[in-house]
Amino acid sequence: MKFEVKSRCCFTRKGILSIFEREVETPAIFWYASKRIKAPEWAEVRLGEDIKAGGSFFYPAEGDMPSPLIYPHFFPEEFHEFMLSTGGSDTFQIVSGKIKKRYGGEKIYILANSMELYSNPRNFVNAIVNVRNSIGYSPLYAPAIALPYNIPVLAYMGIDIFDSLATIMMSREGYLLSSEHFVPSELPFEEVLMHNYKVMEEELRKTRHAIQHGWLRSLAESRAMLYPELASMIRLFDEEHYEFAEKRWPVNGGQIKATCMSLNRADIRRFRERVISRYRKPESAKILLLLPCSARKPYSASKSHRLFRKVINESANKNVIHEVILTSPLGIVPRELENFYPAMHYDISVTGKWSEDEKKMLLDMLNEYLRINDYDVIINHLPPEMDFVDIGRRTAKKHVTSEESLKMLQDALRVSEEYEYVHHGKRRYDNAHSMLLFQFGKSFIEGCNVKGRFPGYRIFCDDKQIAAYVQSRGMFSLTLAGADRIKDSYWVEIDDFIPKGSVFAAGIKNASDEIRSGDEVVVIHNEEIRAVGVAVMNGEEMVRSRRGEAIKTRHHI
Repeated sequence: MKFEVKSRCCFTRKGILSIFEREVETPAIFWYASKRIKAPEWAEVRLGEDIKAGGSFFYPAEGDMPSPLIYPHFFPEEFHEFMLSTGGSDTFQIVSGKIKKRYGGEKIYILANSMELYSNPRNFVNAIVNVRNSIGYSPLYAPAIALPYNIPVLAYMGIDIFDSLATIMMSREGYLLSSEHFVPSELPFEEVLMHNYKVMEEELRKTRHAIQHGWLRSLAESRAMLYPELASMIRLFDEEHYEFAEKRWPVNGGQIKATCMSLNRADIRRFRERVISRYRKPESAKILLLLPCSARKPYSASKSHRLFRKVINESANKNVIHEVILTSPLGIVPRELENFYPAMHYDISVTGKWSEDEKKMLLDMLNEYLRINDYDVIINHLPPEMDFVDIGRRTAKKHVTSEESLKMLQDALRVSEEYEYVHHGKRRYDNAHSMLLFQFGKSFIEGCNVKGRFPGYRIFCDDKQIAAYVQSRGMFSLTLAGADRIKDSYWVEIDDFIPKGSVFAAGIKNASDEIRSGDEVVVIHNEEIRAVGVAVMNGEEMVRSRRGEAIKTRHHI
């Protein structure tokens, strides 16, 4: 068995599984087949024919794949240990969410008790997290629970392989399935089954497409809106397993269709936490200007923010003014971070109504931000529907872009004239410093020069370019000359070779646990810098995996 990941989204992935002399794209379905029940003609793997199950749900026996055993999850760990010792082969291994054990080797891991676990969202989520911590990044199979409408959520939770058993059972009961619902039908079993197979296959393709293009979470949320148990699973992942999810969630991604369920998704929450823990305001900024968000991203490209910028640019000392956008679900977005993921990528329905959860999130974050970042003056140019942000001098009436409101903003910003003049070169340097803090948790431009127009800053030190902000990535990219400035944090240790093009997991000896997929990394061997590039895996996956592309290198020695 071989498994190689091709793309990542959220904390799941799309890949190629090589099994029994065939290649199968994941997420995958093992289609059950027997004399009485035929698998669909498009089936890539037939469970029962291509893969022979050993024994039954209740009694293990020899076979290509051990049957996942059925026994109550609440049984003591000793019983789980005993039952797991009976279920394994060269290709498959049964695992329990109750047993904390580190597994190695290339196998497909089968979640024991998946049907019982699925009936209890908390037990199911905890089992998935425990099993993932045990098996690392190997493929995970959860038998007999997949239906068309839950496939996106199960894939989102990190399950790579499903089967058709639950769909067969629903078809036997006469239910026609869709991606959203199931309804009773009087059609013959064979017709119902074939209809349900087609829907299931279509939902699988839709899920693969969503993973590849970075919007699986939005697809999962759309399904969870209709089924409380699925919504509970997503909420439990968000609220109780943030560290697990954040480690696996890339620092870049596709478009975000934010909903009421998006407030605590890992990439959104990571952005908020890094603004507080890593980011610091530009040193030269003395006046805080609070602004509303806009539908268009980046904000500065919107009509409203162009009007705000026009007023700011008319100020005699504009570089002491710091624009900070308040929004849901991101909370606080300093202007310098508007091109970083996910600030550049989210869209949310704007009704003028803020939920109590959104208000609490924003006010808590703002209070903590102001505790860490000092300003002399705060100007509040937020619309009336955000009057719960009761801070600073208000400059907006009914509409923030009305002539009256913009005139009030202009008058308020005259306070900038009271401060020592700040040259645009100084503010550019300070902006770059703040951006680097957010991306790397450290700045490395002391004694360097910053050139270019926002956001396309280029950093030079000793007449050599060490970094440049790439707007398409929403991050700074390093040159070899700048690599040693982050080698103590975003480092990957490789075997003795010159990395050209890509570095694969098989050649990696160790890596910083701080690395996330999409991060800028330094490739070293025995403290010698060999290359810089972009991580395709997180640091833990680089170490635990023995297959797949880990780094796309940009420059090498």
